Amino acid sequence: DDDDDDDASPDGWITAIDPDPRIELRQGDIANTGLPSDSVDVVNLVFVLHELPVAAAKEVILEAHRILRPGGQLWIGEMDFESPAYAAQRENALLFSLLRATEPYLDEYADGMPGLRDFVADAFDGVRIAAATGRHYSLVAEKGAAG
Repeated sequence: DDDDDDDASPDGWITAIDPDPRIELRQGDIANTGLPSDSVDVVNLVFVLHELPVAAAKEVILEAHRILRPGGQLWIGEMDFESPAYAAQRENALLFSLLRATEPYLDEYADGMPGLRDFVADAFDGVRIAAATGRHYSLVAEKGAAG
């Protein structure tokens, strides 16, 4: 019997995660973490920024920059409204209204996404963006040595 299956329900859902002493879970304000400057290696923001007004998303990015060590990386995974799949969804008024019902800042994010990526590129070095799925992108940005 494989012990790796102990933390999965019969339908495949994960039901438990073994603690890892290298990882600390914290809850709080992601725009004001209270963490020391230059103290973390990675900030991972997946499906977070589209939940915020663009101004608040910029504050989160600035906080990520502040807490990252020189050479640390910001990882972003988000909806890509420039992809053909999202363009088709946005043109479908009924479908997009369903998306809007659960995403209060979706239009602001969709319209502000190019500027938000430019904001990241201005704050960080070595920004790389790639399609992650037909509707999402991945961005990796490195904090330069000068900060």
